[in-house]
Amino acid sequence: MNSKSKAVLALVLAATLALSGCSAQWINLALQDLPVLTQMALNIAALVSALGAAQQATPADIAVIQNISAQASRDLNLLQNLYNDYKTAPSAATLQKIQTLISGLNQRLGALLESGHISNPTLSARVTAAVNLILTTVNSFAALMPQNSVLTSRRVETGPLPGAKELKKQWKQLVCAPTGNAAMDQAFAQSLVR
Repeated sequence: MNSKSKAVLALVLAATLALSGCSAQWINLALQDLPVLTQMALNIAALVSALGAAQQATPADIAVIQNISAQASRDLNLLQNLYNDYKTAPSAATLQKIQTLISGLNQRLGALLESGHISNPTLSARVTAAVNLILTTVNSFAALMPQNSVLTSRRVETGPLPGAKELKKQWKQLVCAPTGNAAMDQAFAQSLVR
């Protein structure tokens, strides 16, 4: 994935976020999309396993990518639990826990990507795109959260954030697109989010 594709993804998600503004439905949006994001995190590990079996990834790359997948999965599962807690009993303390977890998720996944040094450029680009899609979406939900101790949010009637269907489409375009390498393409095709 080149920087132009990353920039386009960032612009699309930023525009969608800007158009949607803060919504009273932020919690519902998050709860609908978090299972898809968690599946994406799990599919990163499945992808690298398939590439390892096809001898398209080094053992070091496999270890780095599995670590990224495991960390993302753990954090997304915890985030989903916090969102469920908030929906059941809204509180400023739970909001703070959500914000802290999102901040930590950004830092941890960013650091893992940066320090991992994935040697295969195509694989590195695809894993980076996957992580960026997950983080951009999670950060979009964070931007919709109430920003003060008052547990209501401003509501602006405009277009919605990307839902599960749009996230799956972006995953397919950014992570699963053909590369011209048959073994890699087969592995990427197996990592589609359904």
